[in-house]
Amino acid sequence: MTTKRPYSKAFMAALAALAFVSEVEAAELANLKPYVGIDLMRSVYDYNKNYDIGGGLALDGDAILDDSLDGLSIHAGIRPHRNFGLELGYFRTREEGKNIAGGSLVGPGMVAPADFSTDVKVQGLTLDGLGYLPLGEQERFELIGTAGVSWSKAEITATVPGVGSSDVDESEFGFRVGGGAQFNIDENFNVRGLARYQSADFENVADNAWTYTLGLNYTF
Repeated sequence: MTTKRPYSKAFMAALAALAFVSEVEAAELANLKPYVGIDLMRSVYDYNKNYDIGGGLALDGDAILDDSLDGLSIHAGIRPHRNFGLELGYFRTREEGKNIAGGSLVGPGMVAPADFSTDVKVQGLTLDGLGYLPLGEQERFELIGTAGVSWSKAEITATVPGVGSSDVDESEFGFRVGGGAQFNIDENFNVRGLARYQSADFENVADNAWTYTLGLNYTF
């Protein structure tokens, strides 16, 4: 004859409760619709044409710096509602260069005394809220609006052949807004394109920037 121990029922009840909680947590995680993605990006900067470098001198950023920077961005996000999501990202551009010939106009009343070159690259972190507007019965096509904040770091290198080089870096917090669209290929994959206006100052070197991205997302 087998006697059931009094704690066996409590043990089974605890197991059942744990299983129920696990199912609820799994369902809640699924409802969040977490996703990751990667984007090709191009950032186009509007440089200040008259930024002060001291001593009564000013430089034209458009004349000495490359204004189109290509790069990549990666991001991870959640979409707990069909109309709203939150996304954290990291971006990095390639180092793009520009050659300036001696005698070229590089600012108001300023000419380059010798040939030199500049290189610029930018990297940073972003946090965005995204609003979605699904279209059609199957809702495979969606319009997107975005608004968020960013931390960016710009690094500029100036090199004079046969003399040497100098480096300057500036970092700042800013905001960005934009919009675009995405197409849901299936339950897991979608492609999207976005255009964003980005505040960019970097100690008065730039006025603003536009960033364009085209990428692929995977939803878990």
